Amino acid sequence: MYNVIQLLIKYGAHILFVVLEIICFTLIVNKNDTQQAIFLNSSNVLAGKLEAQRSTLLEYSNLKNLNDSLLRENATLIENLISIEYSNELIPGSDTVLAQYSLIPTKIINSTINQRNNHFTLNKGSREGLYPGMGVIASHIGLIGIIRNTSDNFAHVISLLNSQTRISCTVKNRTGHGTLVWENADPLRMTLISIPKHEQIEVGDTVITSGYSTMFPRGILVGKIESIKVPPGSNSYAITVKLFNDLTSVKYAYVIQNRFAAEQIKLENEVGHE
Repeated sequence: MYNVIQLLIKYGAHILFVVLEIICFTLIVNKNDTQQAIFLNSSNVLAGKLEAQRSTLLEYSNLKNLNDSLLRENATLIENLISIEYSNELIPGSDTVLAQYSLIPTKIINSTINQRNNHFTLNKGSREGLYPGMGVIASHIGLIGIIRNTSDNFAHVISLLNSQTRISCTVKNRTGHGTLVWENADPLRMTLISIPKHEQIEVGDTVITSGYSTMFPRGILVGKIESIKVPPGSNSYAITVKLFNDLTSVKYAYVIQNRFAAEQIKLENEVGHE
């Protein structure tokens, strides 16, 4: 109580002045229509600005949730595109095949692009169902790598731009298949080897995944044929492929989950040991 009295003695005049100002301001606004209209209009403007700022802050805080939602929607759309590709190929038992693949959206949190053997890291790991050997794409038109190993929360991926990369690919609407490799330092071009030279292919043809692995389904778009040559003494082409996807600017990725992969690998290993 003593402290309150001391406060009133020290600042009483100031407090009384503020109280009287508030009373006068209230009387002016309530007793005069013009001032009341000005006050209400100013209050509405101020409230609108504060609400806009609050909405902006809320939107910013919700960006992560919004981004995750968009990634999940994109994953569903890409799954549908893969399904359409299978439907167009008229593969028997399509209902089972179409349910074989699903996508796990992730974010690239670290990467290299200017080395001979490039890698990158994803922000999800074994807790999210990722494991070594799973294929990674940026979209329906972009291979980017294969998971090499995982921890609980992260995945280490061999980039497509790696001398060890070997992806089974084919030319769209052709039967032969070959291997996609990275033979130079160009991040936009790779080489498709082992396509038999009796195949009728042309510059501008589209290269897609062949589906002859557990990592990628058939039909994921890879790139366009830029040049074709037959090395001396070879029975197959060496094809330069310009990639659809620019790996130097990729920020988000989708890991392909093949629910039949373990079964297929087990069966093939059993046959291989005979």
